[in-house]
Parts: sequence; structure tokens; C-alpha cells
Amino acid sequence: MCSEDGIVMDDGVTGRLADQRYLMTTTSSGAAAVWEWLERWLQLERPQWDVRVTPVTSAYTSINVAGPLSRELVARVVDDVDLSADAFPYMQVRTGTVAGAGECVLLRIGFTGELSYELHVPAGFGLHVWETPARPGRGPGSPSLRRGSTAHPALGEGPPDRGPGHRRAHPRSVGRARRSGQARQGGHGRAAGARVGSRPHRSLPMLVPILTDDPGVVPAEAAQIIEPGTNTIRGRITSSRMSPTLRRSVCLGQVDAPLAHSGCALTIRLPDGRRVGARVHDQHAFVDPEGVRLRG
Repeated sequence: MCSEDGIVMDDGVTGRLADQRYLMTTTSSGAAAVWEWLERWLQLERPQWDVRVTPVTSAYTSINVAGPLSRELVARVVDDVDLSADAFPYMQVRTGTVAGAGECVLLRIGFTGELSYELHVPAGFGLHVWETPARPGRGPGSPSLRRGSTAHPALGEGPPDRGPGHRRAHPRSVGRARRSGQARQGGHGRAAGARVGSRPHRSLPMLVPILTDDPGVVPAEAAQIIEPGTNTIRGRITSSRMSPTLRRSVCLGQVDAPLAHSGCALTIRLPDGRRVGARVHDQHAFVDPEGVRLRG
């Protein structure tokens, strides 16, 4: 979702539940702002549209089940929805019963790069569903690690050091231009996006995958990326984790466009003043670049 100036303000998925009924998801902290934005446009810009927007965030408990065994876990508590890959593929939505709770919404989506499901259950049943035997138990760090490892940026959310959560990212700079409304006639922010798209490529900071020369170094998020041999700031680290799969650190960062090419040498200045070498990786996803796990 883009603002009037063509900048990403939030990221989510809209599922069609019936001919005239949809459920829109947002980032964890973005629901209120998105609702206000939609209402502003319906009331001031499109009053002739027969559309009603109802905030239902407090009516649901949302649980994300992700990982190679997520289909097996969800199947333990869902018996009225066919969860097979053919019957319920990636980017589809179903309604059904979860752990005895009816009127639940199941979304075959995720932000971790793994096979995953989002379960939206009536809030009164949230604790009951969470405490069923299907409950996953890896904690909040694992999704963040997987998100960064498979190049799923946290668009529009988080503090300024989460990438690109500084809320000044253009879809093109994070590789989302074709997925945004700017790519379609009438999409909101399209005019502003077209102006940005007509500028020289060097005008946009770009989100790139970064590997440190020392695989054991995990740069702090928001660490400065500087031009080698100088103090000129050319970008920042937006996400960083130690990958147990690759047994090395992996990072995402925003850099000036001239540096956003595979193999480009970078220097990262750590908070303690040390400088470490790094390079731009040749593909955004460090793990499963073809998305086989996500769509499996």
C-alpha cells in the first residue's frame, strides 16, 4: 500500500472470502493506520463507491504456523479444510474450523520463506487454539531469521532500524514495484511512482543482500555502510542474523544505487568503531531462492 507520494506505507494481503466480502491483512502495527487511510479515501475521494470497511483486528486472534512441518501441525486441529498443496496452494484463502472454533480464516501465506499458514480465529478461542497440541514453540526470533534469510523485507513496520521500516522506501527500491498498485492503471501513488521511476536509477537507495567477509561477524542493525577507505556514508544495515543453516551471518541493507550490484565491496562500520569488509551477494534470498519451500 502506497501513500500519495508513492512511498510504501504498509504491506499485506487481501483474501476474497465471498463475492462481496474480503479480509485485508496488514503489518502487526499497521491495522489502525490502514483503516484510517481506507476510510479517508472512501469518504473524501470515492464517496460514490458502495464499499464498507470494518476493522476486525480485535475480533480475531492471529497465529502464524511456519516451517516444513506446518501442514502436519495445522492438520492436527483442522479437519474440514483440505490442506494438500494442490487443494490449498500458496496465496489462497479458506474458511473452516480450527480446534473446534468455527468461522476461522486460513491464509496460505507467510513472511518467513517457509511453508506456512496464518490462522485467524475468533478472539474468544485464541488461547484455546494456541494451547492445543499443534502449538509451535520456537519463539519470535526464528521468523525474523527466516524472513531475512529469504529476503522478505519488513515493509512499513518496526522501528527505524528495521528494513526498510523507516517508511521512506519506494516499491522499486525494495523490488516490489510490479506487485504494488503503481504497476496498474489507477493504482494509488502511481503518478508519484512514475515520477520516481523516470529518474536515473542512481537516485534510489536499493535493498541488497550482504555477506560479511568474516562469517562470524553479525553487524548491528542500523550499522552504517561506508565507502571503502573513506567516512562517506553510503547506506545502512537493515536486518542481520546468524544463520544456523548457512553457519554464517546474513544481512540485508540499503545502499546507494551505484553500489547495488553483485560482488560490490562494502565497508560496514560497527557501533564500537571497528570496520569490517563485506560484499553484495548475487541473489536476494540466501536460502531457497526459488521459493520451493514457500510454495510446497
